[in-house]
Amino acid sequence: MAKHDELSSTERLLKIIRDEGPAEANEPAFGPLPSAGSRIRNFVSDSVPISRKSIAVGVDLGHEDLKLVMLNRSSESKTELIDYARIELDPQIPKEHPDFPRFIRSTLLDFCGPQRNVQLWATISSARVETRHIKIPKVPQKQIANSVFWSYQRQSPFKDSDTIFDFEVLGEAEEGGVRKLSVMAFIAPRQEVEDLKSLFARAGFALKGVSIVPFAVQTLLRSQRVRSYGAAVSCLYIGREWSRIDIFADDSLVLSRGIKAGMRTMTDALQKEIEENWLELSLAKSPTSDPNRIRAIKQRLKQELDISLGLFFGPIHGAAPAATEPDKQLAAREERIFQMIRPALERMVRQVERTIRHFALNFDNARVEKIYVSSGVRPHPRILDYIGDELGLPIEVINPFAGGPELAALKPLPDSVAEQSAFAPAMGMAMATNAITPNFLFTYKDKKAVATSQRVNRSIGAVFALLTLLVAGVAFWQEQQIREKELQKHALQTQLGAFQVRVDRNLILKLVDQIRAKNQGLQGVGSNFIGVGVLGEVANITPANVRLLTLNAKLNAAPKPAAAGAKIEPAKKLLVMDGIISGERMNLESELAAYLMMLKTSPLFKQPAITRKAFETFDNKPVIRFTAQMELV
Repeated sequence: MAKHDELSSTERLLKIIRDEGPAEANEPAFGPLPSAGSRIRNFVSDSVPISRKSIAVGVDLGHEDLKLVMLNRSSESKTELIDYARIELDPQIPKEHPDFPRFIRSTLLDFCGPQRNVQLWATISSARVETRHIKIPKVPQKQIANSVFWSYQRQSPFKDSDTIFDFEVLGEAEEGGVRKLSVMAFIAPRQEVEDLKSLFARAGFALKGVSIVPFAVQTLLRSQRVRSYGAAVSCLYIGREWSRIDIFADDSLVLSRGIKAGMRTMTDALQKEIEENWLELSLAKSPTSDPNRIRAIKQRLKQELDISLGLFFGPIHGAAPAATEPDKQLAAREERIFQMIRPALERMVRQVERTIRHFALNFDNARVEKIYVSSGVRPHPRILDYIGDELGLPIEVINPFAGGPELAALKPLPDSVAEQSAFAPAMGMAMATNAITPNFLFTYKDKKAVATSQRVNRSIGAVFALLTLLVAGVAFWQEQQIREKELQKHALQTQLGAFQVRVDRNLILKLVDQIRAKNQGLQGVGSNFIGVGVLGEVANITPANVRLLTLNAKLNAAPKPAAAGAKIEPAKKLLVMDGIISGERMNLESELAAYLMMLKTSPLFKQPAITRKAFETFDNKPVIRFTAQMELV
């Protein structure tokens, strides 16, 4: 009974202390963030020749600060770190304030210096971005997007008008003995992306890309800025209010999960334990009704809590708190503080462990080989060691500025690894490209349009190249022909020059007489054989149902006499045919007309005409008897 009363008094005193004043009973303080300080960018921009086309700036817009990283991708194997900066946000100017775009503009102008043509990539909060690893049947390339879209809709429906949907094909995977395509699909709130894009547009800067922190880490892995050595690795972000674990296989994000436990959970447990321990000691020494005593207890509690928070959850930027106690006392204090936060830390580790076990069971028995840790504050090494020991995995603070020949820093790096780790999202965005980083401003639809445009351009280029080769070939052939003609001309001119023939009027007249005599001889031969030619032509033209009875030709008719002064017309050569056409009575007229058309097509006959026709009977069959007359050519 006494114990119950004692605890009730403790709880009442805690309530009095926590409710007495807002200034001293607020949430535990993490310490003020130090100023970013001055940066020497003019010297860098004046002394280092930089290609503007390769300048990239990564922007990590957080809740309390703005982190910027500027890179120059001088080559595929080497990157220059030109500058980095952290700017505290003014609490009086939130992101919704009308002056916030002006702040962004002045900050970027100051940071970029003379480099205005930069590629800007920025992050949005991953809290409202949903990622989902799915497997789809192997379908043709044109059907992948549609298959992924409806597979995602079946698992987690969303409105396409309010959401940006995109995906990455990771490769092939086996499920139930069937080969399928492994896909990482994700959706983001369209309004949040548009708001960020509009914010930078109002600041006078166009965003090249928008992504989230897990994809920034993926970019660091794919660009070999952070090494995975081909193994599956995990990145654990320990935030103030919540945490997140991201698992990467083959340098690609395959699983991301939010954890409702963070630094706040541990600091609340620490605050509760410290207050209860101090109050139990104070109640045993003096009554609690004295206001001065309550104020002193409260001040001592706050001092003790600030020291504890500074040891385990100090601000990430700035120097680490210096030890003010002997090593033994400090070690004892750290041990005591760690035991206070251990239950909350253990709950978070258990959730991380379940996530890693889920990955191992659902991703071809893959095993996470290493854990990279990042945080919004400076976690104590005891926290990191505990996480690594409990999970049985090596643990390391992620460092995007880790040394290597491929990164040349033109500005001194932060002293502590924790400060360097804080720039990981901004560094990932600075190294981002549409090829290795999902971009909410450049989704699969935009990639498809670009690919189609590139195919059309390549086709047009191939056609023009073919036409160019064809024209070049024709030009070469014509040039060869011209050369051959020139050679022939030169040879003929040489041959002509060798002749010494004298041409006069008598020689020309003699040649004319020879040609005239030759033509007359040819005409005589033609006249001699015209009869045979006519008979042969008539025989070839006349069909089987036409029987010619008589065939008369007038080949030597005398010319008609002409009037005085008129031109004498040459004599006409005539051919008169008398024959019959047999067949059906109804078709005899048409057969006669067809025969007349055949005569007209002959080159020997001119103007054939029927002068007489009549229906008769021949061998007891109906026939039509006709007489045709035509001129011979």
